[in-house]
Formats: sequence, structure tokens, C-alpha cells
Amino acid sequence: MISRRRVFVAASLVLFAAPISALGSASAAPPARVLFDNLEFPTGIAFGFGKMFINERAGRIRVVENGRLSPEPLATIPTETDGERGLLGIAAPPDAADRAVYVFATDPGGDSNSMWRVPLDGDPPTAVVEGLPGSGYHDGGGVAFDRDGMLLVSNGEAHNSDLSQDPNALGGKVYRYTPAGDIPDDNPFPGSPALSIGHRNPFGLTVDPVTGTPWVTENGPGSFDEINRIEAGRNYGWPVVSGPDCAAATGLDDCVDPAISYEDVIVPTGITFALANAPAAVAGHLFFGAYGVPAIHELTLDESRQEVVSDDLLASGESSIVAVAWGPNGLYYSTTTAVKLIPFASSGAKSQKTPRPTPSPSPGDEGGGASTVGFALVIVVFLALYAASRRRLTR
Repeated sequence: MISRRRVFVAASLVLFAAPISALGSASAAPPARVLFDNLEFPTGIAFGFGKMFINERAGRIRVVENGRLSPEPLATIPTETDGERGLLGIAAPPDAADRAVYVFATDPGGDSNSMWRVPLDGDPPTAVVEGLPGSGYHDGGGVAFDRDGMLLVSNGEAHNSDLSQDPNALGGKVYRYTPAGDIPDDNPFPGSPALSIGHRNPFGLTVDPVTGTPWVTENGPGSFDEINRIEAGRNYGWPVVSGPDCAAATGLDDCVDPAISYEDVIVPTGITFALANAPAAVAGHLFFGAYGVPAIHELTLDESRQEVVSDDLLASGESSIVAVAWGPNGLYYSTTTAVKLIPFASSGAKSQKTPRPTPSPSPGDEGGGASTVGFALVIVVFLALYAASRRRLTR
């Protein structure tokens, strides 16, 4: 396991980000570009049925088809947006016959959350899970599907840490439901939707396409944000411990250390794996966003896919990162106002049409603007030096 203390020199990053981006960086990632701007806090991104889906926190589910963002939402879910509340995670089911997306939303009033099934044909959304604890903080909101087609949901303990260690109480858990909202017979705690317990505020949720194992981002208190590999029936320590040495701190044999933790909080958010269309350089890698110390982290796993062996930074120093998703053309992510793409080259898998970039990226957005300016500066300097040398030769 890895635990790292990070120090960032923000002023130098801001001053020199554009020329460094133009000349290249330690990362092999191509520059990001803005796809859609002027969004209202896009909190979730998902792909399915040949479409891209974007949640806006205020309750709108937006649809991208053939590269174009529809002006009309697929549906609007009534919600509450104070603090960390709102329309949050989204996932498309693996069952192609289930033509719907599933979303996590805070109920009006803000004290509870629900899981909604939203049909693609325009029929009204229906709540499949209700009564999950809700709060302005420690709300959770991740959504994914496992290999068995079961619905996975991450939910914080809503500032009631006693909930986290009780497998029969909702809150502070990663849940596993059927798509209809029932409790599967093979869940690790009989009669409970809990897949794992002992969580504080698990926000992002994804599934390893190689092993089928879920992973979550988890926000710590004043220290130790975590990335956790979820094992069925296991305990992740909260509120007894945050960070590494879980078993030693709790005395519990079933307590699991984070795969990686950050002593200085970074506020991890969305999380995703590179899928089958990824180039060899990033195949199997795990990506997650950070809101507090803005960056996208690229984690490399060992052969067992249980341990983190390296942690590199992509798209660092720009706006806070909210959602992260692997799609047909690379790594998609959102800031508080935009959805962007880091266009990793495909390994040969067929990809759908790339969404058209916004004509004029916002000032400060990472993408073609910074690279173009930096490249232009290099050309100007080169031409000036060349002209000076010509003058010297003709004297």
C-alpha cells in the first residue's frame, strides 16, 4: 500500500503551466480539449446505447448523440443542491434490453437520497431505491454495475458515524442491489444491501473490467483521503480509523487498508478504469479526479490488481475535477462548468463519433488554447533568432 504526503507550489504552476504544456510534460497524455461548456455543475458522466449522458447537479440528465448535446434533457429529477447534495452519479446497465440509465439524487428537503431508473424512451423516471441517508456533507452518490448486472451505490454516513459499522443500517456503505432495487440473495450480509461497511463519504464508484472488483474514492476528515478496493463483506474502518493500519487500529481482522491514501486531503471525486479501447500505455490503469487539489491521478496496479505501484498526475493545476469516465475516445472528465476529453489513441476498438468541441474554450481551461499559445511563442522566438542570425551574416 502507498501513503503519500503531497506539497504543491500553486504559484509556479499557474505562472508556467502554458509554456510547459506546449513543450511537453512528464506525462504521455495528449492535451485535453473542451467538449461542452456552460454546463451547470456536471456531476456525472456515463456511456451506453451509443450515447453519452451527463448529469447536471440541479437535476437535469443531458444526452449527447452523434457528437451533439441535446438542448432538452432526457429527464429532470426533483432534487436539492445545498452542499454536496443534488443529482450525482449515473450509470448505464450492461443489459442492452434495459434501455435506461440509473442515477443517484438527493430528495427535495435534503435528508434522504434515492436511486432512479430513467427510461430512454421518455417514460417517467421511477425510484428503485428510496430512503438512503442524505446530508449536505458525507452524502456519497456513486453508481456502477458489477459483472452480474447488480446495481452498486456508494452512500456516506450523513454525519452519523455510528451508521458505518452497523451492516443492518443504511449509511456509510457501498450497497449492492438488483436493478429493481431488491437485495440479492448472495450479498455478504444476509438481508442487507451492504456490500462493504465502515465508510465515511465514498463518492466515486467504478468496477475493474479485468477482475470485476469495485473501487471507490473516499473523503477523509482532516487527513487521509482514500482510494479503496472493495471486497465483499469487509470493513473499511470508519469511524475508528481513517487511512492505513486499519486492522491494527481497530483490532478487526476483516478491516481493509486503503489501496492508496493521501495524508494531506485532496478531495477525491470521480473514478474510472481504462477500458478495452485504451492504448497499451494506459491499459488497465485507474484514473480518479480531485476537487480540492485539482488534478486527475493515474494509478498503475500490480499484476494482482490489488496494490497501487505508481501514481502520476494528469491535467493538474486547472479547475476542480468532479466526474471522470472512460469513453469511446479516451478519458472524459468534468469541471464545475465543462466536460472535457483527453483523447487517448484507440487500441483498434471501434469508437463512436467524437463530440464536437466548444468553439471557444473558456479562459484558463486546459486544452488546445494553452498548447497553441505555447507553440506560437516557440515559433516567434525561433523566427526572431533566425532573423538576428541573418542580419549578422549580411553585415
